[in-house]
Amino acid sequence: MSDKKQIDIDALITNEAVVIEALRKGAREAMKRHIAAGVPMVAWEDGKVIEISPEKLALMLQKNPL
Repeated sequence: MSDKKQIDIDALITNEAVVIEALRKGAREAMKRHIAAGVPMVAWEDGKVIEISPEKLALMLQKNPL
């Protein structure tokens, strides 16, 4: 048997705060990877696909670290 603690996924996904924090963490990590690679991130804004430059991503993270 494994010593790892069992996680109740159903309980986690019904906890709004846990879900929002997971989404923020994922977005933050994706932004950091795009910055490190020097490539723009693609996003959806006002019904259009846009590219956000690595420089703008860095500024966005400085202003609001998510």
